[in-house]
Amino acid sequence: MKKDILDRYDRTIENKIIIKVSTHKFENLFDNFDMSSSFLKKDLSQQLVDYIIESVSEISNEKFIIKFYFKEKIEQENILHLEKSFDSYFNYLEELEKKKMREQIKNSFIFMIIGAFFITLSILLEVNQQLTYRIISEGLMVAGWVSMWEAMATILIKWLPLSKKLKLFKKITNSKIEFENEK
Repeated sequence: MKKDILDRYDRTIENKIIIKVSTHKFENLFDNFDMSSSFLKKDLSQQLVDYIIESVSEISNEKFIIKFYFKEKIEQENILHLEKSFDSYFNYLEELEKKKMREQIKNSFIFMIIGAFFITLSILLEVNQQLTYRIISEGLMVAGWVSMWEAMATILIKWLPLSKKLKLFKKITNSKIEFENEK
C-alpha cells in the first residue's frame, strides 16, 4: 500500500520525493481575507497548508522537497517573501503544538494532584467505621482513581498525536523549497 502512495510522486535525481504545488500566480498561495497586509504577515491559504500537511503525512519518513510551479512569472522578491512566509507560518503551527503539549502536561499534573488528594482523603476516612464515612471514602477513592486515570490517559494517549504533529511541522519547516515557472 505504501509503495502505491509513494509511486504517485515524482522524485529528484537524489531520489527525494517532490511535493508539487501548482498555481497561476503567487497571490493564490495566501488567504484573501487580509488583502491589505504584506505577504510576510498574511496567512498561507488553508488549502495549501492542508495539502502540504497531508502530503508530508502520507510520505512518512521519506526525504522530500516542496516545489512550487507558477503559470505567471514570479519575481525573486516574491520568492523570498514566500520562503519567509512559509517558514513563519509552519513555525507558528509548531509553537501552537508546543503550547498544546505544555497545556496537556499542566492538566495531567493537576489531575494527578487532585487524584492523590482524593485517594489520601479516602484512606484517612476509611478508618472511621460509620457507614456514611465509608460511603464517602469509597466515593473519594473512585474519584481519585478516575482523576489519576485521566492524568495518565492524557500523557499516554493524547500526547502522541501532538508529538507527531510537532515532528511533522518541524519536517515541513526544515524542508527545501524550490520554484519554477511553468513553460
